[in-house]
Amino acid sequence: MANLPAMLCELLHKAFDAVPDLKVVEPVNDVPQMLNATKGVSVDVILLGSLKTEKLRDAVELLDSLPHCYKSASTVILTQDTDYAEVISLFRSGARGIFGSADLRFDLLCKCIRCVHQGQIWASNELLSHLVMSLSRPKFTDVTDRQGRSLLTAREQQVLHLLAEGLSNHELANALKVSEHTVKNHLFHIYDKLGVSNRMEAVLYALTPRNKIPSKSYSVDSETSAAKVRRAKIGKSPA
Repeated sequence: MANLPAMLCELLHKAFDAVPDLKVVEPVNDVPQMLNATKGVSVDVILLGSLKTEKLRDAVELLDSLPHCYKSASTVILTQDTDYAEVISLFRSGARGIFGSADLRFDLLCKCIRCVHQGQIWASNELLSHLVMSLSRPKFTDVTDRQGRSLLTAREQQVLHLLAEGLSNHELANALKVSEHTVKNHLFHIYDKLGVSNRMEAVLYALTPRNKIPSKSYSVDSETSAAKVRRAKIGKSPA
């Protein structure tokens, strides 16, 4: 177990002690020691926290940083309020299960750990639907208004495309070769221009088709004919 609030980690540790087939091994909730491990550690499943209640490490970053000795271990992420981008990023980084804290029943958590240890994927139906969306999501073109005018700069459009691929801020920064602060500025401007408040809304906005207002164009002949009709009506004598 690692990257968990101290009290939660202590409670889980005591609870696991009463489960015969689940054993907690060192290091427990010691992220630096876990990341600096150099010799083989016999671990089957890592329970990694991503709870947004304390100043904890980013779970995606930790997954990418796990040393080689943990490569054979499967990882379960204990998190809350996951959004579309986070779900995709966590699974892309190697997570095998995502357990929401809102459904934190200890017996269910034990079942999750056992399933992941057996090679299965664990996620709620809602989270699985996010994964399906990522696979079946249609491609979208530049975001424009109903007149066909671009709403975003070329750079902002690039950020939005990568956002739709489920990249985290850290991954966006690496892909664009900029700082995470710059990424946050781009996202702020994108949200402001599109009138949305989060990543999911921005992606949905980009995927929602908007009918363009057809431009009025008439041929010279049609205009002439229309003018003739108007003149004929004006010059028509009353009955």
